[in-house]
Amino acid sequence: MADPVERRALGRALQAALARLRPDQRTVVVLRYESGLSFEEIAQVLGIPESTARSHVHRARKELARMMTAAGWKPE
Repeated sequence: MADPVERRALGRALQAALARLRPDQRTVVVLRYESGLSFEEIAQVLGIPESTARSHVHRARKELARMMTAAGWKPE
């Protein structure tokens, strides 16, 4: 996606979807994709098993994808 206008629109849509996630889902997404933490590190930060951290990230991504699709954004 090279069009700067479209990239900004996508960024706004993604921020809106993130804001609508449950707080626990938003936390794992931020830790994983904004902070760059591994699943092991996320587990340590949150005091949960690594497998649970992986599951939380997977569910949060699935919910984000659902919201983005509902907002008219399709994966490329």
